[in-house]
Amino acid sequence: TRRGLAVVFYGIGACEPLTAYPTTQYGLHARIRAWGLPGVEEVWRAMGTDALWGAVQTLETARASFAFPTDGAVVKLDEMAWQREVGVGESAPRWAVAYKFASERAETRLRAITIQVGRTGVLTPVAELEPVVLAGSKVARATLHNRDEIARRDLRVGDFVYVEKAGEIIPALVGVNRARRPAEAVPFVFPTVCPACRTAVVQRAGEVAVRCPGAACPAQLRRRIEHFASKAGVDIEGLGPVMIEALVERGVVKELADLYRLRREDVAVLGKNVSKSAERLLGAIEASKRVELARVIYALGIPQVGAAAAKELARGCGSLEAVAALGNAAAPAGASAAERAATAHFAHASHRAMVADLIAVGMRPMVIAAGAGGRPLLGKIFVLTGTLPTLSRAQATEKIEAAGGKVSGSVSARMDYVVAGTEAGVKREQARTLKVSVIDEAELLRMIAGK
Repeated sequence: TRRGLAVVFYGIGACEPLTAYPTTQYGLHARIRAWGLPGVEEVWRAMGTDALWGAVQTLETARASFAFPTDGAVVKLDEMAWQREVGVGESAPRWAVAYKFASERAETRLRAITIQVGRTGVLTPVAELEPVVLAGSKVARATLHNRDEIARRDLRVGDFVYVEKAGEIIPALVGVNRARRPAEAVPFVFPTVCPACRTAVVQRAGEVAVRCPGAACPAQLRRRIEHFASKAGVDIEGLGPVMIEALVERGVVKELADLYRLRREDVAVLGKNVSKSAERLLGAIEASKRVELARVIYALGIPQVGAAAAKELARGCGSLEAVAALGNAAAPAGASAAERAATAHFAHASHRAMVADLIAVGMRPMVIAAGAGGRPLLGKIFVLTGTLPTLSRAQATEKIEAAGGKVSGSVSARMDYVVAGTEAGVKREQARTLKVSVIDEAELLRMIAGK
């Protein structure tokens, strides 16, 4: 494909008539390959624990030669009839179990330690490594978390270090080979000033984090804008890191509200085509004024307030003004963790002023009606599976949660409904086995409408 993507098939979803479905797991993989589809080649039948363990070890040895990364083996009952008889537990099928391999490890050299400044001012040290291949991809950087971590490992620039990929995804520095420590290796001196704005750094009592307190720190501003414009935030498509850095460096954007003051010429100067890309970006910025309230609250980057807590605040406050007003008084006894976090954050006048500025430039988040009458799915748990006719997975989740329901990723007897689209597959079968109601998108929308 144009993007260089490849696919490996390992299962079959809906199958009509059901008699056409392979009767064994082994036969399923053979059928996929017989159809000419790229399938899993490394499949073994094993009788007894010795044969089973031998297959797992063979797979662990062979995985380095695969064209795709793997982090473990899955052991399944072969007979499909046995699988149906054993059934599904609270969160996973009883007929399958995963065995995770030890993470692949490599040794390389620590070339330097650089400092990244986050949106809350935290200085995070990053290991700059001589590139090494791990789990099929090149690794050249790994986070070191904080200053204490460097001291605990007695880590020095020039050391030979061990690197793993946590869960075969995130590079992590896991050790130092002191036996190979070069004579020229030198201890790292943690900066006493912010590398972005030269403000003296601070460390709060009881925290390991070292922070930049600079109110005008450009690095913090860039990270805040990235978070604000992210998909989980107000979702400004086209406002990526390169554009954000250019806007901040040129002084066009000094605070979040400045995004809504951008003119076509501000964006065009940065290399965007005036008639196309610039117009799309400005249109996306304008559209972000009317996203759902919970997403705006999340986008503000309030410490200790993630997506779930933002939804709680949106339900309880009902407006952006009311959220900021929490800072006008102490949190009452019995306040939730989200309320306490928001109260502490907006106790600072500058944070309240930022919200007031956003409102002044036209930020008008959509508000979901509070109260059980406006939340017909209150207390109901849903699972989404397959492709729905008109809603994306994210849109369906947002509608369910706005109506008071919850969305789970797996089927269990505690679920109320499975919403099935085309190619629904295993989750629909699990729902039928557990006698969980299966509905379609049209029925879901009727329920949300209270019909």
